[in-house]
Amino acid sequence: MNEDPSHLLAPESFKLDTLAMFNEQDMEIDLEAAYGGQGTQLITFLLGEERYGVEIVKIRELISFPETITPIPGMPGYVAGMINLRGLVIPVVDLRLRFGMPAGEYHRFTVVIIVQIAKKCIGIIVDSVSDVIFLEDENLQEIQEDSTNIDTEFLKGVVCMREEMVILLDVERLFSSEELLRIAKHASTLVEGS
Repeated sequence: MNEDPSHLLAPESFKLDTLAMFNEQDMEIDLEAAYGGQGTQLITFLLGEERYGVEIVKIRELISFPETITPIPGMPGYVAGMINLRGLVIPVVDLRLRFGMPAGEYHRFTVVIIVQIAKKCIGIIVDSVSDVIFLEDENLQEIQEDSTNIDTEFLKGVVCMREEMVILLDVERLFSSEELLRIAKHASTLVEGS
């Protein structure tokens, strides 16, 4: 049994400029067209009634919710399983469950955002993706611990955009290094065993 989950690392050719765009019948988000603005670029998405943002440089790809996700035994409940994306095995986490929110129903707007954390690709399931916005760093405010229903350790701050609050997610803090290694190792073990 190979203990090294390095095959889960994002290959060097898997760069932002080669993203497969999320393109559904009713919505389209073109990350390439988003490069024209000023400030930090964010992809915004919904979880329940709250809008979140992730820095675009952390995102590798947006995909429609897949038909099948292979479960990974022995993982915490928030780990939905793993998917095979063009030969790359990617663990997938339900962000609602990770944040302690009630489980949601997956529907045609449900999206898996592939993010890169510590050189590993992880999919995060969100209710829907909204748009690309530009954040001027001076507009970012610290978040008060009692102002949201999730643990503030996962958050960079909050910003008001278009009269709406966007909570900026810190993907590097979503998982401890031990959790990342455990998820990658379990996914690797399942792939080798099949």
